[in-house]
Amino acid sequence: MTNNSLLITNYINHAFIESQIERSNNYNSHLCVVKFDLKFDPNKANEFKEVISFMYEFLGYTPIINEGSNNFLIFIHESKIHNVVMTVKNMLMSVKIKFGIKINNIGITAYDQSDDKNSLMERVHTFFMKSKIAKDIDVYYGTKFFEYSPNGEFDSIRSIFTQEPHLNLYGFYKETPLLSKVAVEDYDKGTLKVKANPEYLPFLKKQEFVYIEHTMIPDIMRGDITNINFTNCIIEIDNMKFLDNSPVHRKNIRVTPHRPIQAILDCEEEFHMEGLVADISKNSILLTTQLAKIEELQAKGLHTKSFQLKFHLESAHNSSFAVDVKAMVYKVFGNQIVLNIYPTPDINTEISEYIAMCQNMLLLEVQGTFVH
Repeated sequence: MTNNSLLITNYINHAFIESQIERSNNYNSHLCVVKFDLKFDPNKANEFKEVISFMYEFLGYTPIINEGSNNFLIFIHESKIHNVVMTVKNMLMSVKIKFGIKINNIGITAYDQSDDKNSLMERVHTFFMKSKIAKDIDVYYGTKFFEYSPNGEFDSIRSIFTQEPHLNLYGFYKETPLLSKVAVEDYDKGTLKVKANPEYLPFLKKQEFVYIEHTMIPDIMRGDITNINFTNCIIEIDNMKFLDNSPVHRKNIRVTPHRPIQAILDCEEEFHMEGLVADISKNSILLTTQLAKIEELQAKGLHTKSFQLKFHLESAHNSSFAVDVKAMVYKVFGNQIVLNIYPTPDINTEISEYIAMCQNMLLLEVQGTFVH
């Protein structure tokens, strides 16, 4: 490539980055930047092309631009950093399953309105470089206010709670996370005091610990409930720890269908399987089927193939929506199979609404079960 061509590419990339920031400002929408490296080997050019094509499709055809050498950038709109981190991790897992390629170094950050192009690019580059030197950490991420740390640093927590005093608490009922919106009253010496709605207190009283989600913190936190004051609705939480993974991953909230869901799994003309959806999240399905069918799938070596998964979801208004998504095998155990699914935006919305409906049903059940 000539020097003139490199200069043109550089200007085009700068214009693209500035346009992404402008779009976020104009629509007051979330924007996250992902930086990763993927080595290009001329002898494996077709495989490289297939990997990039798979990433495009996985991310809903979000553009991937080359920053230079083996470094690439992705700009993801309309998603908070919590969701982007999980989406990227799921994409990396799918690339590893499908192509046998492990992408080790990824930096992710969220755009802040005080950012310009340089500050945003410097921050995502910093996280990208930290992913290179951090032991056993492939994805390093953070915001302007909070940086992921494997040691779980709490130095910036107080200022974050001061700027934004509202957060979410998750407790579990029937293995499903249920949300309580609370307000921070005080944070001192590692102890968090929050005020909750009184109708949730009997439910939270049954929880020994809760998971904590804050919009400015990319990590879920776990904390022990040490005291509940029913008079003023104050909950005290102590022993907080940051978690890179938790049962309440923002994109991985799983629910058990409120009624049986029959599903069909096809692989071109090679394989056909029927089963029941045991649980469902936005990006995965647990399917229960006949053990013989699982054994047939494994015997045919189809665990790296793409499948079509079809089933129907019922809405709160008793209407039915047909779901037809691409799927890949993530894990097999006994007569059950975990499938990563890749829904279109419309289907993703329907699945999200179905999950919310199931959670609302559980909330109604909770209010009738846990009486103070």
